[in-house]
Amino acid sequence: MLMESRCQWYVDDCTEVNPDDRSESSSDSISFNGQLVNPIRTIIHPGEKGIVYIGDIDSDDEEKDVDSFESICKGHGISIYNDPCNVRFEVFLPRIDEQSKRVFYCIMVLRTEMGIDKDKVSVERRYSDFRALYKSLKKDLPTILKDINFPKRVLGQKSNLDPELIESRRVEFQAFLQTIYQHYEVRQHPAFREFFYLPGLREATDFLIGGELNNSLELLLNSLHLQVKLCDKVREVIATLAAVVVVLEAQDNLEDAEHYAMAALDLAQDDYLCSYVIPLLDTAVKLRQKLQMDKKGIENHLFRVQRMTGLDVDHMFSLRALAAMRFQKEKTSS
Repeated sequence: MLMESRCQWYVDDCTEVNPDDRSESSSDSISFNGQLVNPIRTIIHPGEKGIVYIGDIDSDDEEKDVDSFESICKGHGISIYNDPCNVRFEVFLPRIDEQSKRVFYCIMVLRTEMGIDKDKVSVERRYSDFRALYKSLKKDLPTILKDINFPKRVLGQKSNLDPELIESRRVEFQAFLQTIYQHYEVRQHPAFREFFYLPGLREATDFLIGGELNNSLELLLNSLHLQVKLCDKVREVIATLAAVVVVLEAQDNLEDAEHYAMAALDLAQDDYLCSYVIPLLDTAVKLRQKLQMDKKGIENHLFRVQRMTGLDVDHMFSLRALAAMRFQKEKTSS
């Protein structure tokens, strides 16, 4: 959630990039952790990561505009670094649904590098969800999964509800997640993303389309925190931040909408070919105008990006349209 004070991005030397994956912008390969909070330390420098910066500046006025945009965008910090050893999974409080007699395991994701993690985020998953994750990973990454023992199925509903079985599975599921997360290939695997946050993002998108804004925002924020803690691809996090902006703006919460828009732009860095950048810049300009904030730097930057990419904001999808269309291809293909 947003703090009242402005926040600061910071970059770590441990930023993780897969050298074998160059199919997309390099920013898509950056893994990170964090949220819109005040970090303990700041080590960002002008012109480095965390700033949307476009070259080919022709005049001193344009240099001043870039500096203005730079100073506006900085200070919305999701910390960009990754150390899998600092992520801890706790599986606890199994819940039995009285009607379906199904057991749900609550998974909490914690960061440990800064002491007690006060930003708790969790999801509930069933045995079948864990099993689907295990089978997908074992199929595609057999070497990594070869020494991992997964809890076997048991026959009979009463057996599945046995307290000792539930407890043993809880322990094994926790160890399973802790072990597989250490591998980069697992963290980038579609099944891993499907297990943790894609269902929530899809449901949030459906709520957004249906106008159920509070339900959409709750799911978006929970999914966002999972994405940043578990180091999702940067463009995917930008897409979630953009959806948060759309919901907050629709709720007339313009100040928080502007904060999240600037955080998304800060995260985009120099990836100005990302489909969200121009709509985000356009939205940020309009939000700042409504809030009676200085918009010149962002407005000039929008013009510059449009000129360099050959794309015009009037001929592009709006931020709301992009948020609503996020999972459209999945629905069409299915």
